[in-house]
This record gives sequence, C-alpha cells and structure tokens, in this order.
Amino acid sequence: MTPSDRIHQIGSAPQMVSMLKRLTLVLISLAVLVGSALPVFAAAKFTGRWSLTVTIPESPGNSNMRTFTVIVDASPREGLHGRTTITNDEGQTVGGAWRQVGKKVSVTYELPCTGDTSCATLILIGKIKGGGLKIKNGNIIVMWDTPNEHNPALYDTSNGSFKADRLE
Repeated sequence: MTPSDRIHQIGSAPQMVSMLKRLTLVLISLAVLVGSALPVFAAAKFTGRWSLTVTIPESPGNSNMRTFTVIVDASPREGLHGRTTITNDEGQTVGGAWRQVGKKVSVTYELPCTGDTSCATLILIGKIKGGGLKIKNGNIIVMWDTPNEHNPALYDTSNGSFKADRLE
C-alpha cells in the first residue's frame, strides 16, 4: 500500500483536522455537561436552619400524641458529626448532634423537661428530599428517662414521626 493509498483510506489531512476539532468540541461539551450535573447527584447537606414538626407520645406508655415545632440550627460537620442548637416554641434551647450519610440524616437531642413532664432523648432519622429543602416521613425513637428492665434498652421507648422544612 502506498502512502497516497493510506491518505485516501483515512481521509485527507484537512478532513482529519476538521474531524479532530469537532471531536474536541464534543468532548469539551460533554465534560462541561457532566461537571455541571454532578452537584445535582450530590446529597444536599443538612447544614443550615430547619423547622421540624415533631409528633411523639405525651409520656411513656401513653397513646395520646403531642405535636410541637422546633427550630434546628445545624452547624457544619467536623468529621462524622455536626452540632445542633434546637429551640422550641417556648424559647428553651438545647444542644444536640447530627450525622449524615448520603441523603440520610440523624439528629439526637434531649427534650427540655421540667419537673412535671417526662424527660426523654429523641433520635430523629430521615431522608433529605425536594432538592435539599424537605424531610418527609421521618421517624423518631423516643428513649424516656423511666427505667424498664423488660425493654432491651433498659428504659421505656416509644416511636414518633417528624417532618422538616429548610428555612435557610
């Protein structure tokens, strides 16, 4: 095969340059498209301010439910967990912790309690949805401060639910 036969077989030099330019443009376009789409697939961060509507039993073993709202300020994570400040409608503030794996978030804090109410630790577990703006159908485990030797946790436990909306 002669050199001129090879040129005719693969195309002329100007055609090759034109084809390489088009291929380069296509590759650059794909890189920009993929690069801009990556944040969409990344999990939204829990960091920020959230309004949570919490529904839990009034006390251990009680079937009456109470619903209340708290504001959660979630600071940026340091390592595996972040800190939270939780404020209820009465202006009481407590500290807590949060953790996130992908879209799944857990928040733990102590209910502010007075002498006439049951004290408890709340563990909230939910999934960030709606482009990072909501948590729907979250679950709560309530660990009451009342000992119960028949419960594997050694304290009374209950279940509850929550939903959340990002404020900031």
